[in-house]
Amino acid sequence: MTEEELTQRILAAPRQFETERTRLEAPSFAQVPVRMAWAAAAHDELHFVDWWRKSTAKDVAERSAQSEIAAVEAGTEIIYNVFEKETNAYVGRIDLHSFDADAPRCEIGYMADPRTQGRGLLREAAHACVELAFSLGFARVQAITDPRNVRSIAFAKALGMQEEGLLRNYERLNGELCDQVVLAVCRGKS
Repeated sequence: MTEEELTQRILAAPRQFETERTRLEAPSFAQVPVRMAWAAAAHDELHFVDWWRKSTAKDVAERSAQSEIAAVEAGTEIIYNVFEKETNAYVGRIDLHSFDADAPRCEIGYMADPRTQGRGLLREAAHACVELAFSLGFARVQAITDPRNVRSIAFAKALGMQEEGLLRNYERLNGELCDQVVLAVCRGKS
């Protein structure tokens, strides 16, 4: 697929859709207070994505929301905040990013709200996002995470991903070089 076709496919993703128990919504400024409350509740669990801890501050949360809105509107990322349909409680955030038109592949990112986790709600929404990626014509969805983040690895495996390998000294976390595990699920030709 060409880069233009890639952008059009990303832009074709719905801005809102539902699963059996969840509602996925593209980012908006109305969600800033929810984001701030989530960052405060998840603060201790966000040590693998330290920059999200700063979303407890309104100006940071607003700038992040603006950046996410712009990415969705430009067709460079697909981002959803996930809510439980029954209670409207925040469940977490899922994004599809790092698209490659040639392969075609993308990466999925996910972060749970600790106040609603443990009931399979984010997994249900993430499954829907993986299926969305495949329906848009992507053949591979991958997750890249710190090998110490056992919950993230278990979550990726619950999405049907298989561990493929270790990227050594791949990025810095709190100033320290760290490894990353690659997991993926594929459809179509392998």
